[in-house]
Amino acid sequence: MGENAPKVEIELDRTRHMQFTFGVAKKFNELTGKAITDVDENMTFDEVATLLYLTIRVEDPDLTQEQADDLFHVGHIKRYTEALLSLISLSTPEEGEVPKDQEASTG
Repeated sequence: MGENAPKVEIELDRTRHMQFTFGVAKKFNELTGKAITDVDENMTFDEVATLLYLTIRVEDPDLTQEQADDLFHVGHIKRYTEALLSLISLSTPEEGEVPKDQEASTG
């Protein structure tokens, strides 16, 4: 799952790796009604918690939202938001840019 997706480390109960996959984007939209392209530093607390959960669940599919919520500390919301925005930036190419793993081979 998500082997090719960029990873961003985050310290919670242990070092975890957030990954942003197409499945994460779909589920985030389903749960919040918000497109991932609309995510910015003004996310609500619930949006941050939902996106954190979805991105760490990629490497830990048995993790529940309730378990994930217990890993997060409200005092670190800014750090979480910055990490999520960094992950999204790494995972989404600029308009017209082709991701490295999707570049056509010239060989």
